[in-house]
Amino acid sequence: MTNESTTRKKYHMITKTIKINILTKFHKDWMKTVFLLFDIINILTKFHKDWIKTATSIINILTKFHKDWMKIVTSSIYTSKLLTDAHTHARTYGHHTVT
Repeated sequence: MTNESTTRKKYHMITKTIKINILTKFHKDWMKTVFLLFDIINILTKFHKDWIKTATSIINILTKFHKDWMKIVTSSIYTSKLLTDAHTHARTYGHHTVT
């Protein structure tokens, strides 16, 4: 084997080793990136689930408030109407009203 042939083989081995090292480093970095993305996805998923629970709770509270408010308003309007009608009726027919 000639000296040139040996040098060429060493060169190819070195370049092959360098390529393998570069690919290995790339693979390790890529895996870190993938795992980081999975962590981010898990965090966002948890945030979304928590946000949905919070939004649902807020909607339930607002719905209850709205229902209660509607009862109060309806009752106030109905009571006011009854009092107005009673007052009008009493005036029309000469009855005395207690106010």
